[in-house]
Amino acid sequence: MSNTIRFAFILHDHQPVGNFDNVFEQAYQDSYKLFLDLFERYPHLKIGLHTSGPLMEWLDAHHPDYLDRLAGHVRSGRIEIIGGAFYEPILAMIPPRDRVGQIRTFSNWLENRLGAEVRGVWIPERVWEQNMTSDLVAAGIQYTLLDDTHFKNAGLQEEQLHGYYLTEDNGNTLAVFPDSEPLRYIIPFGQPHQVIDYLRNVAQNHPNAVCVFGDDGEKFGVWPETKKTVFDEGWLVRLFDLLSEHQSWIKMVTLAEVVDTIAPLGKVYLPEGSYREMTEWVLPPDQLSSYEETRANLKRDNRWEQFRGLRAADTGGTSRFAIQKPTRCTHG
Repeated sequence: MSNTIRFAFILHDHQPVGNFDNVFEQAYQDSYKLFLDLFERYPHLKIGLHTSGPLMEWLDAHHPDYLDRLAGHVRSGRIEIIGGAFYEPILAMIPPRDRVGQIRTFSNWLENRLGAEVRGVWIPERVWEQNMTSDLVAAGIQYTLLDDTHFKNAGLQEEQLHGYYLTEDNGNTLAVFPDSEPLRYIIPFGQPHQVIDYLRNVAQNHPNAVCVFGDDGEKFGVWPETKKTVFDEGWLVRLFDLLSEHQSWIKMVTLAEVVDTIAPLGKVYLPEGSYREMTEWVLPPDQLSSYEETRANLKRDNRWEQFRGLRAADTGGTSRFAIQKPTRCTHG
């Protein structure tokens, strides 16, 4: 390989307020602890980790040693802690003052407990409204990640999603990373070598590319059958082995490292929305049934990929996408 690629691997761990202790405990034993145990065997790997406030409080009360281990990896630079609103609310459903307050409260908690400098946030259910930009900046946040669907709905094409963009509201700027939907389906349900193949294809066609995977940590051990496949049958070991084997051109990075060293691809204004699946699930039942039938019929057409690429035009949203080539990276 002549081109390298920067690969950011982000996990989102969450249990809601009021969930049963045995559910927290099983998720810890089957997923969070097993992932960290395995991660520690590969000292060159780096990840980003968002753990929601309710889960953090439970872990601190029941497994403080786990948080102590996280703090050690934060100090070494192997884990970047991604913040968020403390109680994991849908940000569009609470007032701006509450968005800012919950994010600042959680950032302070993470700094005090883990020694983390919180610069990025996880957006619950990736429900986005453009005016949230100013609230995130007011809370001290520099970047976030959203599904690549958000960017496609703004008019971007797949080949334009291998980096990050700046977005803006009332003069407040925020870096936004596209989260790869293809990788969300490969990890951990495809074969580990498919992750490498995907990254190789991006690297070959896009010099200096950045690729982001961000999804539920519960996919690694809590989702049905995943403890067996991911851990007992060694799916994650095989992936980490392959990432180690190809580390000469796959550079595991944190989002902070990307923002600090790589210029944005341009500027983008993202229409309101969520990730693709959520925009389908919220349809009324009769419309969802019609949509799924239409999609199934289109998939039998050899022009399906072309139709799918035009999906953003069918959302009814107004695209305000504009791209500029900045000469240096600046953030508010």
